[in-house]
Amino acid sequence: MYMIPPNYDETTSDGEKQVFRLLKEDNTRPEWRVLHAQDVARHRSQMKGEIDFLIIAPGLGVLVLEVKGWIGFSRRDGVWIDPNAPQRRSKSPFKQASEAMHSVLERVQKRDRSLGNSLFISAACFPNMDFRDQSEEWESWQVLDRALLQQRPIGDCIESVLRQARKRADGLDLDWFWRCKKAGAPTERQRDGLVTMLRPDYEYPEQPRDRQKRIGEKLRQFTEEQFYALDMARWDDRVIFDGPAGTGKTVLAVEEARRAQAVGKAVLLLCFNRALCTSLQRQTIGFATVAGRPVVTVKTIHQFMEGLIGPAEVKKIQGAKEYWTKDLPDAAETQLIKNTFDLERIEASGVVNQAAAARLGIYDHLVVDEAQDLLRDCFIETLDSCIRGGLKEGSWQMFGDFEWQTVFNTQASVEKFRKTRGGGARHVPLTKNCRNTQAVSDWACRVGGVQADCYSEHLRADDGAQPDVRYYVDAQAQQQELVRVLDELKEAGFTGPQVLVLSTHSDNNCCAGALTEQRWRDKLELLVEGAGADGPVNLHTNKTHYCSMRRAKGLEASAVVLTDVDDPNVVRDQDQHMIYVGASRTLDRLVVLAHKSLKPYLQ
Repeated sequence: MYMIPPNYDETTSDGEKQVFRLLKEDNTRPEWRVLHAQDVARHRSQMKGEIDFLIIAPGLGVLVLEVKGWIGFSRRDGVWIDPNAPQRRSKSPFKQASEAMHSVLERVQKRDRSLGNSLFISAACFPNMDFRDQSEEWESWQVLDRALLQQRPIGDCIESVLRQARKRADGLDLDWFWRCKKAGAPTERQRDGLVTMLRPDYEYPEQPRDRQKRIGEKLRQFTEEQFYALDMARWDDRVIFDGPAGTGKTVLAVEEARRAQAVGKAVLLLCFNRALCTSLQRQTIGFATVAGRPVVTVKTIHQFMEGLIGPAEVKKIQGAKEYWTKDLPDAAETQLIKNTFDLERIEASGVVNQAAAARLGIYDHLVVDEAQDLLRDCFIETLDSCIRGGLKEGSWQMFGDFEWQTVFNTQASVEKFRKTRGGGARHVPLTKNCRNTQAVSDWACRVGGVQADCYSEHLRADDGAQPDVRYYVDAQAQQQELVRVLDELKEAGFTGPQVLVLSTHSDNNCCAGALTEQRWRDKLELLVEGAGADGPVNLHTNKTHYCSMRRAKGLEASAVVLTDVDDPNVVRDQDQHMIYVGASRTLDRLVVLAHKSLKPYLQ
């Protein structure tokens, strides 16, 4: 027999468990359907009832079976009492079964009269005792007891009940009854209709918005669990937090800025790319503007340096070939030296003004996110001069991935920096992945050339979703596939900024930028344009952003699409870590568009 559900739960009574096993082990009637623990919401004599077993036998009828696992009983004044539990009193099991059966029949006939033209009957089962009691309240053939179940298979016993019920009806003048009780009913089609009506299958998939909210809440919870790292380092003035993608470095950086401000420090929070800077500004604005508190200034390193030297000087040197890596840093360092002398004169007069010091570019505490991009020779002097006491004696914390995300080829060495410029800063590893599921993380590490054991554990539960790798033969085919992917993500509920398209190519040479499909061309927007410091990046548009993988560090999105994976170097040699950076941005879905020639490396 086919059991629905296929197994009983732990709350099932021992008697029901016995009968359940007998029914399930009867292989002679695979066409029968047995509904176990069927709720009766509209019971005829009580608010709600339950049927122990409702058995639908094609060609015979429908049996409602009430099971009592008693080893004995007594009955006084119409009340049935289990001697092992005398406080539990109930009505006749035959009446229970009959009332439940009629309740179901009435419901079925109201909803679909064609399904109610089968014979419905009830019976009681006593698997642990021999029941010999006779009464005008039930027929003897409505009893299944221990002796009967030991003599015959339970399927034969049930079939006998249904046939006896038909024989009984045939012997009575019940034309009204048989007019709606057709021979051969229920058919297998009616059986399926009854099952669908009484115990339908439902599938209510989690809505994308709810899923994304849940993932976001979990991510926040898991990342806040990492705050213990800040707590452990609270007595150290200089700390380097070193961890791979997804270990919560950006959230920790924001929390560190908040904590430093709360104890009266003017804080400078620096990063490299503009998109991350805009995100950091949004996260810190709530506590950066609290009245009476020192400031929290959030800028990219280039914005900070250009702010120091002023628009006139920027305009004068902006066309220099090495503007970003030499001319601008040199001008900023010169200005910081001058500002330091000015601040010393101001404070020598007995006036200590944090706001004035911040305007001069000198802060009490420095926080650096994605620090592996800033610990470069061209930036070190600026970092050294922007905090009181400098890097060796000042107060600062840096957060970065110094092994796997140095995609700007900075060759940043934590140990070298600590010994030469970092004043013996404490080095704290972060190893718990808060962002990615293990399936995504494993793929990103394997393809991106990263050791999987860089993570001690993944805090998010794996939902079974695997990275979706799709292959193309040429640029046109890739554009068509990108449109399909964006359509599919939109249909699945991922819209606008919830999707991030990242390319191994530069911003101006990527698949998304070259997309000519009108429907999506107008819905895509370049996230970062160049390395300039002009203005914030707008992260609040309803468009889907795209950019190079290099510029996505520190960011994340519900769905990430990697495009232009077409160079063997990206999956084999020097640029391998770029794939890791891009893939690890996703919170939920990861789709990869790769040239078919790279299939052996990506499977």
